[in-house]
Formats: sequence, structure tokens, C-alpha cells
Amino acid sequence: MAAGTFTLYGAAIERIAKGEIDLDGHSFKALLATASHTPDAATHDDLADVSNEVAGGGDYARATLGSVAVTRSGTTVKFTSSPVNFGSDVTITAKWLVIFDDSHASDALLGYVDLNTGGGSAASSDGPFVVSPDGTNGWFTLAPAA
Repeated sequence: MAAGTFTLYGAAIERIAKGEIDLDGHSFKALLATASHTPDAATHDDLADVSNEVAGGGDYARATLGSVAVTRSGTTVKFTSSPVNFGSDVTITAKWLVIFDDSHASDALLGYVDLNTGGGSAASSDGPFVVSPDGTNGWFTLAPAA
């Protein structure tokens, strides 16, 4: 499944600028949250702020981002990874994918994406649940203001 637009948490932007989140050297994980969770880019900063993670659902598990890459083209830097696989026999309904820095002491939140921008949630029934970053922009890009 392709993901919607990735939103960076404000605290993540600050932590990247201060060197507390190392996009190229830390380990990142992703989880899925239900529609009952309401992400807040302005006030959420650590994993403890995420509520309503999906539960049960076969072999659902938080996933480590693989093949993380930070690349630059001109003045734009892209953060991407391989598709995130939450299990092969998953029965869940999820609204949000949340990525966090597993190397940070407080599991610093990086950002989130709405899995169904048309409303509602995304679901899987006894099958794989895989979310892919945008093919062109990865999870997100950083660039100077125009």
C-alpha cells in the first residue's frame, strides 16, 4: 500500500537540527495506530504520546525500517527506506503509520502518515500489511524555503 503525505513532528525537526536524531545512523521503527489516535505534530514528541496502537491481529508487530537511506540531490535531502512489513498474516484496521527513533532514549517521534487520505482506515484480513514510502520523495524531504 502506498502511504499518504508524511508529517514531521515539530519536536523531530528540532531534534534533527540539534543532532539528537541521526537520520543516517539511528535505528527507526514504525507502528500502526487506529483511528482513535489523534496525532499532533505540534505537541507530540515521544512514543509515550502515541495512543491506540493496533492490537492482536495475527502476527502484527512493530517493524524496523530496513535499508534506511539519506540522499541529497541539489538542495533537497530525502529520507527513505524499503517498504515496511508489519506481518504476513495480519488482521487489523489502522489509520496511522507512526515512525519513531528507536535509538533515542525516549523513542523520539519522527513523523506519521494517514493510511487512507480518503477517510476511514486501511485494513488487512489474514494477509500481509506493507506500507511503502513515496517512490519519489521517500518518507520526507528537507529543502530550503523557496
